[in-house]
Amino acid sequence: MPQAVFYLLRHAATLWNLGKRIQGQWDSELAPAGKARAGELAPSLAGLGLARILTSDLGRAKATAGILNLALRLPVTLDRRLREQHFGEWTGRYWRDIPADALAAAEAAGWNFTPPGGESRAEVRQRAEHALVDAARANAGRSVLVVTHQGVIKAVLYHLLGRAFLPDEPPAFDVGRVQQIVCRGGSLSVGALDIVLPDRP
Repeated sequence: MPQAVFYLLRHAATLWNLGKRIQGQWDSELAPAGKARAGELAPSLAGLGLARILTSDLGRAKATAGILNLALRLPVTLDRRLREQHFGEWTGRYWRDIPADALAAAEAAGWNFTPPGGESRAEVRQRAEHALVDAARANAGRSVLVVTHQGVIKAVLYHLLGRAFLPDEPPAFDVGRVQQIVCRGGSLSVGALDIVLPDRP
């Protein structure tokens, strides 16, 4: 069975990202620097031989895909299963305002990290992996750019890497760079981390 190759990219930085405010499944505008970075990145992504863009349906991911697509000019598919983790009662709050003991307890739960009223990292991983496997069936033999969120990228890759998702683990990759996942026969595996993009065509 032909494999599908996914290139995972986090959306451009937003105003809330810069202000260290929790977005979850809410949105804020892309920051000017984020927009500029996405525009600079697009020509290099063109060297990956992409056939489609698959993106979260949240505004910041769609806006990033739109900027990239000014250069890439690819068909775009939205999938709500690629949304960021739902942060429940913490959504819209600044990280500095979350009580330290509550945050430490949540992070110590690893895959079961669940903001009050939100969803767990394990749930994010499950829905995102289902989205990728479904997309692989529709794009066998092709390469697809996936524009999504930090929580989604970490959940999928940390699961494939066998990580416990605990705060004392060293970073496995740079979430600001492109990560490659391969799907063959309905099974996902890590292709390459922190991809060095080809020179602009």
